[in-house]
Amino acid sequence: MSNQVFEILILAVVAAVVIGRLFSVLGQRRGSDGPAQPTGPRPAPVEVGAGAGGMAAPIPPVVAPQGGAGVAAVMQADPAFDPGTFVEGARTAYEMIVQAFAAGDRAALQGLLNPRVFEAYDRAITERLASGGKGPELVRLKSAEVVDARMEGDVARVSVRFEAELAEGAYGLRETKERWTFERDVRSRDPNWRLSSVAQA
Repeated sequence: MSNQVFEILILAVVAAVVIGRLFSVLGQRRGSDGPAQPTGPRPAPVEVGAGAGGMAAPIPPVVAPQGGAGVAAVMQADPAFDPGTFVEGARTAYEMIVQAFAAGDRAALQGLLNPRVFEAYDRAITERLASGGKGPELVRLKSAEVVDARMEGDVARVSVRFEAELAEGAYGLRETKERWTFERDVRSRDPNWRLSSVAQA
């Protein structure tokens, strides 16, 4: 057998192993054949874009290319994780958090935020009430996409870039682009994700 034929056979075996591993991570459906259960942030459903601007068409879930490798790592650690379902849950959580913050509803916020973020929101609500200010109203959620995902030990962190339109009293309408990171301990039986950080996108 010539060296060239031998090299071709080796390359073919390597390609078969790589394709097999990719399929095992990304190509198989995990779990039962029943309806998939939401694995992203899971508050009660809220209509997208409700507010002064009326109803908006549903936003299709998007997973940005840069989230690909990290998403695969999260899926490996948590076989129930589904990127599309996660974005839908994150979008609903965004609406509920903005609305609860505007209303000063600490009870609603506590179940959606990790303790550190809740403390920051709690302080902001107290300061706003003391000054007689009014919280932002969500007019329209324009887009939501996963931009990063990673595992840090047993904690999965997934970042979503939101683009929205808010109404803020005397300041009028403004567009905002923010990157929200949600986290979840994959060992926990609690399927809910909580907001762990907010940054400008």
